[in-house]
Amino acid sequence: MASFRILANFAVKRSPQLASMSSRSMSTQMTHNISSESTRMFSTEGSRVATKVHNIFEEYRMQNYTQCIPSRFRKEIVNAADKDKKGYVTTEEFESILRNIGADGRITREEIDTIVKEAGEEKDGSTTAISVDRMMLLI
Repeated sequence: MASFRILANFAVKRSPQLASMSSRSMSTQMTHNISSESTRMFSTEGSRVATKVHNIFEEYRMQNYTQCIPSRFRKEIVNAADKDKKGYVTTEEFESILRNIGADGRITREEIDTIVKEAGEEKDGSTTAISVDRMMLLI
């Protein structure tokens, strides 16, 4: 159910018409509108952490970027996190951006590892990182 909420939040952001739909019709509409890569489901723990991450960034946006369009805010955050400009956000970069916004104590390293493991992909044989596109969906 939590996975559905994250997808529903994503879908409403992508398509405001979905905000007024019932859960059942929203689910049907989301199936047609969202690519299969975007509908990847998280585990229960991953879903909880993804919601927590989203809430942390949303609170920060509401406090500091109220005049900024949410998509612009997400783009700026992700660009700041992707320090090496390789198109991926590593665990260390993720921690760094949380530290920069003053939220480093609100999420543990294990939770960050969980979300990076579930939303990310393996790079360089050993490093797991989240693509910039997926990171923008996450926050």
